[in-house]
Amino acid sequence: MKRIILSAIAFMVFGFANAQGTGSRFGIKGGVNFPNSSGDFYENETLIGYQVGIFSEIKTDEKFGIQPEILYSTHGVKNKFVKDGIAYDNDVKLSYLNLPILAKYFITQGLSVQAGPQIGFLMHAEENNLNITDHVKTIDFGLNFGIGYNFLQDCSVDLRYNLGLSNALDFHVGDVNYKIKNNVFSLAVGYKL
Repeated sequence: MKRIILSAIAFMVFGFANAQGTGSRFGIKGGVNFPNSSGDFYENETLIGYQVGIFSEIKTDEKFGIQPEILYSTHGVKNKFVKDGIAYDNDVKLSYLNLPILAKYFITQGLSVQAGPQIGFLMHAEENNLNITDHVKTIDFGLNFGIGYNFLQDCSVDLRYNLGLSNALDFHVGDVNYKIKNNVFSLAVGYKL
């Protein structure tokens, strides 16, 4: 898995360097994550997280562009359920290195709609402050949808929803299998260097 992550980072760095040669821009970004995880639980509460990383905005023409990103992203969920008369109350916190690649369509100058796939590599997982990294799936797939706005020439803001396509968490309590998919709303601000 380390080889996959390093290859992805090398690809992005090459893309960023190439983007500089074509007049496209790269930058840094950070924001807040609001998970809306879906799963097999009676009650889910969000544990707000954050994201930080780098991106490249590669415009193919005035209307279209591609934006690859590398983001360190955290979020979690508080699960409450009852099984065989026993009440469970679990805080699950997850950290990923996410690699979204977004297609962008500029509706007007600065305003864009975005969509594209995302692959996430698990960096750390804990449940009630105990390390459960070995019990969580190491790769997560999703689809991002959102809107973005470029302002002040060097700044941008993105509002996105990541629809989880794979089960990030898959565990058993007795003979019942519980699953969680990572669905996350995010609001992030970027600065182009």
